[in-house]
Amino acid sequence: MINLKDDILQALETNTDLTAQLDFYRGYPAIFPNKTPANQDFDTYIIYQLINNVDIDYADNKALREYVQYQVSVFTKQGSMTSLGEEVNCSMQSLGFFRTYIGEMYESDTGYTHISTRWKVKLEKEAK
Repeated sequence: MINLKDDILQALETNTDLTAQLDFYRGYPAIFPNKTPANQDFDTYIIYQLINNVDIDYADNKALREYVQYQVSVFTKQGSMTSLGEEVNCSMQSLGFFRTYIGEMYESDTGYTHISTRWKVKLEKEAK
């Protein structure tokens, strides 16, 4: 299974136009795999997580490629969703991902506007 969590984190963190809009946590931009740390009140942060990873394109009963799908969610109480979304797009596209879904909603219980994007990439498996 191809693991892209570190690649995604690096692409998001090195996008200075994106990180300038985020809060910081322990000296790093507020970008987290799966969930935020407990008892934090960020104005703007990102969560990313693996949605699906499937083998495809078989030869000799061995998978040659994988489809890898991630979700990147941006939460903000006052940031520009347009700017944040564009920068997430740039970061994910730099890794070869294409967007398969985007949705925006306001969460009245938390006060966050939440934009959720899903991304997919097709990668070759390494020969063993």
